[in-house]
Amino acid sequence: MSTPPRRQRTGHARRRWVAGALALVLAGTVVALGPPSSTLASWTDTEYGRGSLQAGTVNPPTNLQCSAGALTPPTFTWTLPAGGLTRSGFTWSLTGGFSGGGTLGPTATSVTIPGGLLGIGSGTFRLVANGPGGWTSTQVTGSVGMLTAVLYFCSVP
Repeated sequence: MSTPPRRQRTGHARRRWVAGALALVLAGTVVALGPPSSTLASWTDTEYGRGSLQAGTVNPPTNLQCSAGALTPPTFTWTLPAGGLTRSGFTWSLTGGFSGGGTLGPTATSVTIPGGLLGIGSGTFRLVANGPGGWTSTQVTGSVGMLTAVLYFCSVP
């Protein structure tokens, strides 16, 4: 193997020395600077807003009544709620062994339960008023059922 000329060896050594010195200077600068110091910012702004909030209630229907008999499926009637938030309609449902239900318009005051939804036995009729934003009133309830294939009954507490 041949050795490189002296000039070439001196150039490599000089570059290594400069690179090492530069690395030491940079490392010293990083150590001398240290971590950034904490700053507390004070944010102030003088903006004002105005708005109004209004609590509301969806009032339930009142004066719930029912009628039923031989060959007469149950019909529930009620009085429209007074005051409260504007109604978008009513929702009724059956529970307790029966299933079914539906929606009614905002001025509806009665619903007849189709005999096909009832079976021998009893269940519960539930009615709520629907308001804006998915809000509903408290429910009003009544009992409903069928004694035989042609004899229906209902009651309101």
